[in-house]
This record gives sequence, C-alpha cells and structure tokens, in this order.
Amino acid sequence: MAQAEGAVSWAAHQFEVYLVHAHLPRRMRGGVSFWAVAAGDFLPDFLSKFWVYGFTIGERHYGASVPHQWHRGWPGMGVTHTVAFGLVVAALVWLWRRNRAATVGVALGCIVHVVADLGDTAGVMLLFPFSTASFTLQLWAYGATSDGGKYLDAAAYYSSFGMVADVVWLVALLFSWRALTRDHWRDEVVPAEPGLWRRLGTVMPERALLALYRGLFFFGLCRMIAWALWAHVLAAPGVGGPLDLSAGGPWWIEARSLRPVPIWVVLPTAAAVLAAVYGAAIALWEPMGRAEARSRARRTARIPTRQAAPD
Repeated sequence: MAQAEGAVSWAAHQFEVYLVHAHLPRRMRGGVSFWAVAAGDFLPDFLSKFWVYGFTIGERHYGASVPHQWHRGWPGMGVTHTVAFGLVVAALVWLWRRNRAATVGVALGCIVHVVADLGDTAGVMLLFPFSTASFTLQLWAYGATSDGGKYLDAAAYYSSFGMVADVVWLVALLFSWRALTRDHWRDEVVPAEPGLWRRLGTVMPERALLALYRGLFFFGLCRMIAWALWAHVLAAPGVGGPLDLSAGGPWWIEARSLRPVPIWVVLPTAAAVLAAVYGAAIALWEPMGRAEARSRARRTARIPTRQAAPD
C-alpha cells in the first residue's frame, strides 16, 4: 500500500503571485502573463519538495535522507531555489516561445519564491553558482524530516513565525485588494494573454473566468486556515507543540540549517538581487517586444496563403 506525502506549499507562495503581478513596473503592466508568474512561483517546490516528504510503499519509505539538504542545498535540488535557476528557466522559455509575457512572468515568479524562502533556518543559495552559502533570516525553523512528513512540517510552520509570515503576505495582498478586482483582471491580466482568455471565454462565462483568476488566492487562504486549525486544534496528541513566535522557533523541533552567511548581509543582498532582476527586466522589455514582433512576422510569412480558385 502506498502512502503519499504530497508537498505543502505554504499560503505565502499563493499570495505573492498576485502581489508580483499587481506591482509590476509601469511599462510592463498589462503585458506580463499572470499564469507564467504562477508557474514560475510553483516550479521550485514542484521540482524539489516531493522527495523532501517522500512516499511509502508497503513498509519501505522512499525520500531524501537529509530533507533540508536535498530541498535547499548543494549537492541536492537546492539549485531550484536560486536566482540563477529562475533566469535559466526564463531563458529556455524565451528560446522556446519568443514570448516576453511568459518569459518575464516565469522569471519574476521563480525569483520572488526564492526570496520568500529566506525566512526559515535552511534559507536559499541566493548567489549560486558563485556561492553555495545559505542566505537565511532565521525567523522560523525548517522542520521537514524524513520520518515526520508534511504533518510535522506543517505543525512546526504554523506554530512559529512562519504563520506570521503567511499573515503578513495576506495583509499585504489585502492592502493591494485591487489586484483581485474585475477591473484589474480586465485591464492587466487578460491583455497579457488574450488568446488564452478568449479560448476559455468560449466555454466559460466571465464570472467563471474571474473565479478562475481568483482561485489561487482562495486556495492559499483556505490552506492557511485549514493547516493552522489542524496544527492547533485537530492534530493528534504528540504531533507538534505550542505556539512559539521566537526567532528560529518553535523550540520543540530541531531547526535544520545549512552553511549560513552572516545574517546582516541577507537583506541588503536580497534587495540588490531583486533590484538587479527588475532593472534587467525593465531594460530588456522593449528589445524583447521588438524581437517577439519580428519572430511573429517570420512565422506569419511562412504560412502559405490560399490562392483564389480560377473562375
């Protein structure tokens, strides 16, 4: 019998998708794919976290022997939680599609996910491949273990400053509430990928399309509430422990960490990296648009035109 231990993507990773899209540089508004941002944000954990929790077949468990090393370190799949990974994936999307809406969206989604994971004690290799050192703010414990599964991880996260982080992202999104409105969806989401929304519109009314767009928000909100209730009300005795909002908490679980840099360099470095990424995106936005137009023109020119039938 197989017991799956699916990956837990905390609510912050859903909320941040809307915040990224709502606060794009002015020249990019209405031009970056919302779904590409979501895909980029989803990708790091999709590629790495399934083996963190692993799965059980019969009496045998398959998964990472050192989950935090696998998830965030090197050697391991920690490369998925790096700025370099986001840029490589974006470059591949560009080579494949020549579509700046998707390329920039994937890059921003992936890189914001990486920066959001600075909070736990494992951190991320922010400057990989130049350095494998871990950048972490050490605000809450990285709690995943090979035998604890997602339930111990969830209990630790929602009994620590991790829960506060989810709430902070939620409050930030509520302050940017226009990102969830019909007008924002019409003016800045649909124009970035009109073909997709037009095709969906042939089988779904506008209200359903708007619900689809808002789906990630409600998914994240429901997960946050459900896991918090589970950790503090429904969990079986012996699973988890009391709330602890001290740095690196909760105290009742061992905080896993890698090779961290001094904490005082983390925020300035992260801010510099984000500024560089956004600056590059702004500088490349118009050249990418021209290259995309040329590529589209070449594809159109290769399509044979129908010849008029003789009278």
